[in-house]
Amino acid sequence: MTRQVRCECGFTARAESDDAVIALVLTHIEIDHPTMVGTETAEDIRGWIELLPD
Repeated sequence: MTRQVRCECGFTARAESDDAVIALVLTHIEIDHPTMVGTETAEDIRGWIELLPD
């Protein structure tokens, strides 16, 4: 199943594994929301993941 996380800014991270989505989201935060760096953990982001049917 594809996993995704949608940011309230409109960015969507999609990947085939939780770890890949988490990495995309953390990179997005660094680039587009630098004031949030360090405020969200991988475990926080894991809770935001939605599973999409294949």
